[in-house]
Amino acid sequence: CGHFGVDDLDGFGCAALEAAVAAAGGLLGYCRETQGQALSHLDSLAVEHHDAGVRLDRATRRNLELTEALSGRAEHSLLGILDTTRSAMGARLLRRWLTQPRRDQAVLRRRHHAVDSLLTLLDLARVRETLRAAADIERIAARVALGSARPRDLSRLRDTLPLLPVLQTLLETGVSPLLDELRDDYAPLPELHALLAAALVETPPPQARDGGVIAEGYDAELDELRHASADADAWLVALEARERERSGIATLKVGYNRVHGYYIEVSRAQAAKVPDDYQRRQTLKAAERYVTPELKQFETRILSAADKAARREKALYEALIETVAADVPRLQRAAAALATLDVLATFAERAETL
Repeated sequence: CGHFGVDDLDGFGCAALEAAVAAAGGLLGYCRETQGQALSHLDSLAVEHHDAGVRLDRATRRNLELTEALSGRAEHSLLGILDTTRSAMGARLLRRWLTQPRRDQAVLRRRHHAVDSLLTLLDLARVRETLRAAADIERIAARVALGSARPRDLSRLRDTLPLLPVLQTLLETGVSPLLDELRDDYAPLPELHALLAAALVETPPPQARDGGVIAEGYDAELDELRHASADADAWLVALEARERERSGIATLKVGYNRVHGYYIEVSRAQAAKVPDDYQRRQTLKAAERYVTPELKQFETRILSAADKAARREKALYEALIETVAADVPRLQRAAAALATLDVLATFAERAETL
């Protein structure tokens, strides 16, 4: 009860199912312990009654060749023949429907009517082509809720959200009660899409720690810190030109490495020509590396800006995850609806093709 914020479980229809509730509580506790945090995206309980579906034991599933043929080849199974789903969400749901078939005739008739509508009244090809471009919102929403979503999860979500209004347009209202329900569940999320479009670069790096995730123009403070780092290259080129002229050493160059920082390098043969304010930083086999008070001051300023930029970007990314997490329930509904639509559209395509 505490996890769901309720006094009792009557609303979930499982108050009298003591053994089932205890098992669910144990599973929830295990997941919470292994993840090390509250699982806020698990926000409901559903009771599955034995008489709602056909119970298939392992031997029956094997002999019926539902997901794997007796030869051991998945492509020769029923799933292998039927699975032309366009999304990972749809593929998982199709497997579940085949291995846990429903008995409820009303549910089955609604599905059949939806398949017939997709086949005869709607643009099935465009529906399936749109679904092909959809990311795995179900998995992305779970990672967002757990705070483990990576930048490319968010960019895939950003690119998928504009598909929702497209699908709503393709699925006309009134042709199927089930399709109408699905249409409502994947309602567009324009505010979330606008946020992700503004916050993320077009192609973010795999990890947030790599930097370069937040787009320019999203945060003025981050932009200022980044510009300070970007201006460094031009400043170093100008410094190199000035020091060559001042020292008379045409081969002098300014460089940087992570161990010793910024330096001015001259060959051993030219070392006697360096100005008096040069301070030796490193000796190499064929060269000497120096630093000047001006270069030291620059190094302190630029490294401080880079560090501040990294910390600022990290804070912005974490805040972005928190904001997206508020929409996880709507994303979960959209994911379930898209998965169902994908399976229904697959059945329609198979009915037309096979």
